[in-house]
Amino acid sequence: MKKIITLFLIVFLTSCSSLNNGKIAPGYFEAFESIKNLIFGFDNQIDSQIIENIPYASILVRIGNGPEALMILQRVNGDEYTWVSADEVYLVIKNGKIIKTQGLPNNLFENLSSFAGWSDMDVLDKKEKFISYYSFRNPEFNNLEVSSKYSNRGKTELQLTFGKKQLLLLDERISAESIGWDKINSYWLDDQKYVWRSVQHISPRLPPIYYEVTKKPL
Repeated sequence: MKKIITLFLIVFLTSCSSLNNGKIAPGYFEAFESIKNLIFGFDNQIDSQIIENIPYASILVRIGNGPEALMILQRVNGDEYTWVSADEVYLVIKNGKIIKTQGLPNNLFENLSSFAGWSDMDVLDKKEKFISYYSFRNPEFNNLEVSSKYSNRGKTELQLTFGKKQLLLLDERISAESIGWDKINSYWLDDQKYVWRSVQHISPRLPPIYYEVTKKPL
């Protein structure tokens, strides 16, 4: 396995050096083929040893029925975390929620929300709804009103890539009545309210996005 990866890296870095422009961490290239196929659903897998050896915060991402792919933390801006793949697919995540994307067939350009975070579970349980306004690109569509209602599913033991964790499962029912869009998003949080795994619908034009944090940012 290591010999195959090494050979692939030599060939790839020689032929695709234009990608290594200072914005992309060197560890991306070890997972390039899986990341490139993120949208198209080709069969592939990311070896856990590759993830462990890359010295960057990382997440595993899957869109719909496609394969898992690796994304690396590129930037932190307050409580917004930008994750990027080698072929420049971006996810911006805040409080465990995907609030912006780039490089997908349909992109979430902006998410303006009354949701302030996971700190008060009682408020989440009692508040009837939160309101968000989604704006998209490819094609452009602005200020889609989306309501959210949360439900607490209790704690469960979840098998993650690098071990088991006792996590709290919260479901979020999102609804955009104007277009008949109604879905369930799920978030698995630890005791510090950090989201380790999530399934989210961010656009009526995209299948759900699954992600798991494999290396938590420091």
